Amino acid sequence: MRKFVKYALLTCSILFAILLTICKSIPNLNPYEQSFTGILGLATPALALINILFLLTWLILRKFFFVIIPLFALIFSWKIYSVTIAGHLFKKQQFAKQSSSLSVMSYNVRLLDLYKWSGKKDTRDQMISFMASQNADVLCLQEFYTGNDSVGKNNIRDIARQCGYEYFATCDINVNKRGNWGSIVFSHLPIVQKQNHDIDVFGSNLLQQADIVFKGDTISIFNIHLKSNKFSNEEADLIVKNEEIGLNEKTGDKTKKIYEKLEKNASNRGLEAALVSKIILSNQRKTIVCGDLNDIPGSYVYFKLRGKMRDAFLENGVGIGSTFITRIPVLRIDYIFHTDNIQTLGFKKMKVEFSDHYPLLANFQIK
Repeated sequence: MRKFVKYALLTCSILFAILLTICKSIPNLNPYEQSFTGILGLATPALALINILFLLTWLILRKFFFVIIPLFALIFSWKIYSVTIAGHLFKKQQFAKQSSSLSVMSYNVRLLDLYKWSGKKDTRDQMISFMASQNADVLCLQEFYTGNDSVGKNNIRDIARQCGYEYFATCDINVNKRGNWGSIVFSHLPIVQKQNHDIDVFGSNLLQQADIVFKGDTISIFNIHLKSNKFSNEEADLIVKNEEIGLNEKTGDKTKKIYEKLEKNASNRGLEAALVSKIILSNQRKTIVCGDLNDIPGSYVYFKLRGKMRDAFLENGVGIGSTFITRIPVLRIDYIFHTDNIQTLGFKKMKVEFSDHYPLLANFQIK
């Protein structure tokens, strides 16, 4: 029996080591062409954790030769899962306003609670008051909605007034009689150029670019929101709340649909990421990229879009930095990247729950 357990553990250890080793190739395999890599990317943190557990198990059992198996996998694939955790627990965060600093906030505002998901009447007003209190030099919002005076709330006017923004650039993905849906950049600094790039073969998504002037230098701000998985309430319950986990036909159908959605949308994001990467690489200016990628660190999308840029969270953040508010707080899907000629002075995730995302604030020094 002891031999059976030992060899069963050994077999599992080898299997999970192989899977983690395969993850090494994720940055080079576009899910649009190899759809399984999108699912594998989601499993990378779990695979790393399992291999760490196996490493500890072999140490405890004094099977030192077997330690090589998970250790090799962890070392070989270090680049993939190392972007998951930041360890700057004691690093000084600088947010004081200086003449050479530029603060940027990125926030998926979930349409400013247009459909009253929060269950509160004043969530929109609280959200705008919060943004005014932070007073970022540049404010990048995703999943933004604005109406007009006759239908809905004019969120552009109200945010500009209450936060004191003189400039803004819109990126409308959907426009109808009720209002405009998309992304927006507000700025205290002049916006000298605006451009919205088509990044979807079906024409249903755009990459927003707004170039601002800071002390005589032009800086490109890219505001992005990639395809989401759009799970139904029942599907979300099955994933997050662990409901209906019994083996039955209904649960099996839901699980299949969840997998198909994950695979399809990972493929769509892979295509979007490839297109966005080309646009950003062609830009010769100092660059800051903000937004909701709807994908975790370790994914093709993350590595493709980040490229040679720096991740503000990894430079100044702490922990796993989850940005999506769920019962399982492990998903970091919102990011702020920047080029080497920009330095991160401070970075923080603010735990306010007006939306289903946490806002990110970064303070930069322009070299």
